[in-house]
Amino acid sequence: METEKIIEFLKKPEINYEKSSIWNNKKKVYANLFEIKLTKEIKLYQYPYTVKPEIEDGDMRIREKLFKTMYRKIRADYGHCFVSGNLLYSMKKIETPKTFNCFLHNKGKTEYFMEIGKYEQERLIKEQDIKKDALAKQCIELIIKDILHANPKLEFHKDIFVNTKNQQKIQTDRVSITFYPGFVTSFMETDKGNYLNVTLKNKIIQNESVLDYIKQYKNLGKPEIQKTIREELKPRSFKVIYAKRNYKFDDIIFDRNPKTQSFNYEGKTVNLIQYYEEVHKLKVKDEKQPLILVKRNDSQGNPLNLYFIPEFCRLSGLEDEATKDGFFMKELARYTKLEPLERVKATNEFIKLLEDPEKANNDSLSSKEKMELYGIKVSPLNELFDAYYMNETQLVGGNNKIIHTSNKTFPILKKKDMINWLCFYEKSNYKDAEDLHFNLDKASKAFGLKVAEPEWIEMNNFSSGRDWTDTADEYFGKGKKREFDFVVFLLGKNDKIYPELKKHSLCTSGYVSQVVKVRSIKKKGAMSVCSKILLQLNAKLRGISYKASFDNSVKDRKFMVVGVDSSRFKGNKTGVAMVATINDTFTDFYNKEEVVKEENYKEQLQYCVSSFIEEAIEVYKKQNKGESPKGIIIYRQGVSIQQKEQLKDEIRLIDKACENRSILYYYILVNTKTTFKFFEKDKHNNFSNPGPGLLIIDGVTNRNYFEFYIQPQEVTQGSATPTCFHVAYGNLNFPEMISSESNDSTSSSIFRRRGLAPFFGS
Repeated sequence: METEKIIEFLKKPEINYEKSSIWNNKKKVYANLFEIKLTKEIKLYQYPYTVKPEIEDGDMRIREKLFKTMYRKIRADYGHCFVSGNLLYSMKKIETPKTFNCFLHNKGKTEYFMEIGKYEQERLIKEQDIKKDALAKQCIELIIKDILHANPKLEFHKDIFVNTKNQQKIQTDRVSITFYPGFVTSFMETDKGNYLNVTLKNKIIQNESVLDYIKQYKNLGKPEIQKTIREELKPRSFKVIYAKRNYKFDDIIFDRNPKTQSFNYEGKTVNLIQYYEEVHKLKVKDEKQPLILVKRNDSQGNPLNLYFIPEFCRLSGLEDEATKDGFFMKELARYTKLEPLERVKATNEFIKLLEDPEKANNDSLSSKEKMELYGIKVSPLNELFDAYYMNETQLVGGNNKIIHTSNKTFPILKKKDMINWLCFYEKSNYKDAEDLHFNLDKASKAFGLKVAEPEWIEMNNFSSGRDWTDTADEYFGKGKKREFDFVVFLLGKNDKIYPELKKHSLCTSGYVSQVVKVRSIKKKGAMSVCSKILLQLNAKLRGISYKASFDNSVKDRKFMVVGVDSSRFKGNKTGVAMVATINDTFTDFYNKEEVVKEENYKEQLQYCVSSFIEEAIEVYKKQNKGESPKGIIIYRQGVSIQQKEQLKDEIRLIDKACENRSILYYYILVNTKTTFKFFEKDKHNNFSNPGPGLLIIDGVTNRNYFEFYIQPQEVTQGSATPTCFHVAYGNLNFPEMISSESNDSTSSSIFRRRGLAPFFGS
């Protein structure tokens, strides 16, 4: 019987810095880490507890509410204490189990019993333990959260906590929101120990109610209007005005309203109007508004429907309309796009939240008192970490011309002239369509391209997306002889049909399209926009803008590079996009997309990635006279930290496919949404963004795994965010090369910003 191969994360390798000529120019950088110091030893006792009737594991809201209600009773015996999951932590030792009870009002009156067992573990935490002991780190993490929860100025939204006292209202003629500055904290296991990572994370709440949002649509009785509202709201979350609580939409119920929806409350039947007035002291103004449905389970695990009144709910996040409002986005940027020094100062404000003397009530401890109780001191880590700048990769265009960052234009390596094409435009944008063609033709000469006049298709200003796609099908529909290579859709006021057009071109009829919005070509940089459009179209037509000149250690190994990204979208589905290089210059590609239904997500995702790699190997062999790649480097994006363990089955299939073909591989997880911020710091304590190609491979990286950080692009506004590369699995055994190779896209950030980025690491 064949033994199943054990799949484990790769350990951190010994890096030979002298072996690679790619990195140089050693620097010292700041990281947003905080050091925890103890003025005394902390002794904690851990108690298991159970609740009857049972509470579903995921319903932390009821669990927290229950503990807060019972806290006075429990504290009389256990002293200061806090809960995490199904465990209670106290600084007092109690030998005998105890039971406490209370009543909770949750659309009814339920008596709960909390049974606390005998202590099962005693934990003494010393300062030296925090940096090396996993359990000590976990306890300190819980203590920090307990201290923050004592601050009455803070609201918690999952992992984000926001300071309600510092909220800012941002309003224009079209948009009105409340901006809450906040933080996210987590402990990082670094080479030099465990530190608290603190990063800014904000919350945006619409000032208009969900009812205002719904009422912007007329004819709410029509099924198609109701469907549109559901589709737009389901992916989003909302906040109720009477509690510190966020919810996700499950549905909008149009056939019920606050007056008709009733339930049993404390032994009597009430409708939502009566309930909100009695419990929340809120008077419903619109008795005929639809209801928001949120699905939960009750204490017995049975399905429970919760109904909310849209009038008392506010949407989280930004509307598409807001992002189109230039003045609003400029105002918002004042609070979100902080320069390095501003960001460091704002991050250090976190300490004031821990030391806040304000109490939630007279019977509780303040955050400051809890800090003193535990003997904890938190301060920014002043130590700077080693980093390296890597040599910029040379990019080569047509006629073997080296492309420098100063080159706005260059001869294209492999060009696809734009001779046979269509241009759809709205009647009112007739002049804009002419300008677009003129600017494309003018910009093309610098790239060595030819742009002929298109066949013009004029659409009525009031035509729907279906009108546009039906017209496109006259040229690109099934069974049609395709005389045109691609189509450009020029959208003015009708730009909401953008997703419909892209879906039709990519999924329904399979033709090359480029969507251009009129407002983007009316800016001062219209020629720059047209240059980007030309390069995008050249790539879509399988042309090549340029190639990267790689180090011999990469060239000689005949690698295949694979990129995998996944993203959830409407309808409980996940889209998986995969691409692989199939030549030695990494300029030709094989690609595939799959849509995975959520109920089959795990199995199908594992299968489609490994089967794609097998297909890509066969395509590579056909392209290279039957020769297989000698190594495969897989970049995998769209996987959270929590999902990493779930990848082992996917890796097992990939590992088997490569082993059967004697191909070595690396499987690299790419995370572009990291919580680290790295800044260069001078002798005057000024902070600045690092340049592109900064590599951090030691110091702040995880001491157990093979990971590194790269600053991927030049940042001209706000603060830079590095990308984390976790080399999770594989047997390629060339760590110096892989950290260098990942830079072959990231060092040339100026090209990425111009839409010219090569594939690596993207």
